[in-house]
Amino acid sequence: MQFGEFADFVVLRRCAGRDRAEDYALVLTAKGVESAILPDGKGFKLLVAPKDAIQASYELTAYDSENQQRPVRKRLTKLAPLNLDLLLGYWITLVFFFGASSRNAFGINWLEIGSAQMGLIRAGEWWRTVTALCLHANGAHLLNNLVFGTLFLVLLSQVVGGGMSALAVLAAGAAGNVLNALVRPETHTSVGASTAVFAAVGLLAAMKQDWRHGRLSSNLRDWAPLAAGVMLLAFLGFSEGQTDILAHVFGFASGIALGAALAWQDRPWAVDKVLQWKAACAAVAIVILAWLMAIAASS
Repeated sequence: MQFGEFADFVVLRRCAGRDRAEDYALVLTAKGVESAILPDGKGFKLLVAPKDAIQASYELTAYDSENQQRPVRKRLTKLAPLNLDLLLGYWITLVFFFGASSRNAFGINWLEIGSAQMGLIRAGEWWRTVTALCLHANGAHLLNNLVFGTLFLVLLSQVVGGGMSALAVLAAGAAGNVLNALVRPETHTSVGASTAVFAAVGLLAAMKQDWRHGRLSSNLRDWAPLAAGVMLLAFLGFSEGQTDILAHVFGFASGIALGAALAWQDRPWAVDKVLQWKAACAAVAIVILAWLMAIAASS
């Protein structure tokens, strides 16, 4: 179309940036109203046909009102304070189970009853998807997951809070082990928190992605968080000495799926203290229940 074709159109909005004008145009398109965006000096203008001006004005006024009442995304993702309780719990859990499994504490073979043995998970021993996240084959394996796990938990907890981070990482890590069990041979066995660590990477990447208002296809820079997560997965998850690449990939994918679901809701997760406590208690309860089930099944 040439500019002259819009000579009779009404200027409904003037926007400093094209992104804002495109958001308005998307709202109108969803309501069946045709619009056009044209350069206007240093900004852009949104035009509609005269016959659609009243309806379009009403729709955009309602849209502006709704978005004024809803906190903007930057406010929702305001960083929360560093959560030391989460980090302390993470370190205590991994160090305790490493020591217990190294010495068969309490007469229990922790590695045998808690490892992610694919055939047994498929047979119904769901708890292994959780207990395996607590176990490590050696000190180097443990140290690696302590260091990287701490880093990504710190970052994630500042976005969704400590309790939600614990529950989300645990859930996505367990889901990663479930997916791994579906494609691996029955005899394959794995242990380690690395599946949960890469779930945290996926969660963080997804939480930084804007999933709303059609933004997924609007600009390449919108994909930067996910691209960074994929590159981090490739750099850390496929490095030499890693024994279960698929578990890392599935953990990362599960983190993205759960993170997208959380981000879509646009809730101020980190500032809801009641929710954080409930989520933290749920995460602790799941780990305790999983290990009680493991111990009971081995008796």
